[in-house]
Formats: sequence, C-alpha cells, structure tokens
Amino acid sequence: MMETSATGEQPVDATVAGPAHRRWMTRRRVVWVAGAGIVAVAMTVLLAGKLWLSGFQPLAMNGSQPYATSSTDAWEMNSLVLDDRAFLVKNEYGATLTFRQEIYNTSSRSIKIIDPGPALADWRRSHAPCLWQPVRTQFTAVGEGTPARKVPFTLKPGESFMLELIGRIGEPGCDGPKTAYVGTKIDVPLRFSVFGISRTQSIPLGLTVWETDEPKRGLGLDIRKLMRTTELEA
Repeated sequence: MMETSATGEQPVDATVAGPAHRRWMTRRRVVWVAGAGIVAVAMTVLLAGKLWLSGFQPLAMNGSQPYATSSTDAWEMNSLVLDDRAFLVKNEYGATLTFRQEIYNTSSRSIKIIDPGPALADWRRSHAPCLWQPVRTQFTAVGEGTPARKVPFTLKPGESFMLELIGRIGEPGCDGPKTAYVGTKIDVPLRFSVFGISRTQSIPLGLTVWETDEPKRGLGLDIRKLMRTTELEA
C-alpha cells in the first residue's frame, strides 16, 4: 500500500488562522479610529477655545461718562463739527490731561487685571509724539479717598474699579504750531489674564482730545472749562 506524506509547503488551514488574524486587524482599526477621534476632539476644543478667547472682552465702562481734569486751560465741549464729546486743550507741551472712569467686569468669569505698561507703550509708539500721549494708569477701588490697587489683582464678575489715565501733551523737543485742531481718540488699552492667558482689550471712552494754539476759536461752542490740576511730576 502506498503511503502519502504532507510536504513542508502544505498551506495553513485558513479556518484556524483566519478568525484570529481578523480579530487582530479589528482591534488595530478600533485603536486607530479611537486615537483619531481623540485627536479630532482635542483639536476642536482647542480651536473653539481659541475663538472664544479671541472674542472675550469682559471689560466695559460703568456709569457716567469719564471725568477729566487738566493742568492747563482745557474745555469740555459738545460739537457735531468735531466730535459728539471732546476736550479742547491749549497746546502747552508737558501739560497733562487726566481721565477717570469706572470700569467693570461684564463676564461671568473672574479675571486678573495685569500691568498695562506694555499696552501703553504700544499706544505711544503708534501715535504722533507731539500729540497727547498716555503716560501712566492707576487703579483704585470705587469710592472717595480709596487707596490705589496694585496689579495684578482679581476682578470678580460684576466688580468694578476706578481707572485713572494720565497723559501728557506732546514730548520735550516737539516743535511746530497747531493753528488747526489736532485730535487723539481715547481708547484705553487694558491688559487682563484668564486661564493664565494674557489678553489686551481697548476700552473706547467715546471722546477725543483736540489740541490747538488758538483755543479761543472754539469758545463759541457748547463748552465747560475743566478743573485745573497740578502738572504731572517728571
């Protein structure tokens, strides 16, 4: 009787190896899909957070319009020709014009008010040096005779502080007459942080500082002379 023998090249029984192989492929596919899903969700959350943060502007004016004082002759005026609300200031280099405005947190999150110095420096660089230039800001609690608040400080939802913005007219060495009105729109850049990320928000005060060598030209308008203050110390 002839005997038969299996050769070394005999194929593996597919009915035995197939299911295990398919299970391994299925597990790998599940892991890959799950990983891709996690990455997609993370990217979506990151993008949504970035978009939310870019539009997050929690600070706003609270109450009445800004109160102003000046170390030189200056007038508050209402004129449709120049601006709905403006300040006419005698062109006296080195004189100061100070604004005070209550600012509050309109958001539902606590934020931290941080050093505004870099934002003020950017403002000075972006404006002509002979115009009104912001010099410094000071923060106080709301109320008479309240002490200054040092940055950084936390501002809870609905809380407010009093902003004092001090600016100087021109810089030393600026020359040239201003027989016409030269204006600077006042949008105060304030810096805050949320979730440890720093942001800058510009707060429009809705007014313009107009400088001129001939302030009497505007005295026929609806005006009110500002209270005089001492000059800003160098």
